Amino acid sequence: KANIGPKNIYTDNFVFRLHYRITFWFLLACAVLVGSREFIREHINCISNGYLAHVIDTYCFFSTTFTVVKYHNSSLHSGTSAHPGVGPYLEGKDPIIRHAYYQWVPFVLFFQGLFFYGPYLLWSSVDNNRMKAIVQIMTTSRLTAPQQCEINGHKIESEEARNKKVMWMKEAYLSFSRFKVNRDWAKYLVLCEALNWINIIIQIILVNIFLQGKFLHLGIDWVNNSENILDMVFPKVTKCTFRKFGSSGSVQVHDTICVMALNIINEKIYCLLWFWFLILFIITSLGLLWRLLTYLLHRRSPAFNKWIWGELSPGPALRRQDIQIVTRKLCFSDWLFLYYLGKNINGSMFRTLVAQISESLQDTSVPQQEKFLLLQPSSPSQSHKENESFC
Repeated sequence: KANIGPKNIYTDNFVFRLHYRITFWFLLACAVLVGSREFIREHINCISNGYLAHVIDTYCFFSTTFTVVKYHNSSLHSGTSAHPGVGPYLEGKDPIIRHAYYQWVPFVLFFQGLFFYGPYLLWSSVDNNRMKAIVQIMTTSRLTAPQQCEINGHKIESEEARNKKVMWMKEAYLSFSRFKVNRDWAKYLVLCEALNWINIIIQIILVNIFLQGKFLHLGIDWVNNSENILDMVFPKVTKCTFRKFGSSGSVQVHDTICVMALNIINEKIYCLLWFWFLILFIITSLGLLWRLLTYLLHRRSPAFNKWIWGELSPGPALRRQDIQIVTRKLCFSDWLFLYYLGKNINGSMFRTLVAQISESLQDTSVPQQEKFLLLQPSSPSQSHKENESFC
């Protein structure tokens, strides 16, 4: 059954969408989950005298809790500590680790999500529905008929009307190219793809700082079960010291242990983030390598263009001479804009569009011998002589 409805219009790629869709919404959902439990439900529960319970819970949450370093590696079976990092200590002498991050987890996750959405916001403002303006008029129907008709309530346009639309698209595309509109479009697309790669690196570094240098190897240590890494980074039980004045004015010290129920969620979120950031970094790096490959091969390799444009127009292959003329005459930014144009229209329209652009790019004032040479495969040395700039 033929699809005669309109297509979604895409001006980005799968890698880009992993950042502003999957990662953004995942971080936002985690921020809401942690924030709702942290500020609405019980987030910390400290063992203390009944009349001080709420006061100590609130104080220990906002003033941070801590664990004692020498008890991190203690075996629970040895009896030296009941929980990792919890045990008697000499204040000022035994080293301790303060855990203050849990107050900021929902805010950090939220702002991380905004950073992953940032490059897409920049790209959307630059694109400004430019591609949509050209493509939308072409998506009224995927089918044509010799004469205009209607099938099941869908209007089927005539071949003549379709050809007029392709002609209009060709003129719009060449006008954009002539006034260098395509060039800014493509440059900003590549810039935003690079920003995605830079952002994932910055996020990894910032999360590592946020978790006191424990994030970089978190996934590896967790897989290897290295010294109960999750209990060190996200302790479930911590210590807290609360001081108050007694009835006679002397300072009373309350040494309590606190159950950090929220860290059960935090450890799972950051374990998932470690693996996801690793996967996202690899995929984004491969995406940038692919973009570099298209820049290097878009003019040098007719076979590359035949393959990549063949994916856009299943069915009859594009004519070899059309591919060569278009790729030889257009710089990379125009080529990239044409590629995304092809992703948003059906194959037959794209073949017609490429043929018409090829015809328009042929200068009628060029001697016939030079036209013949234009259609010949170019050698690497010839390609280097031509303008290989991004434009």
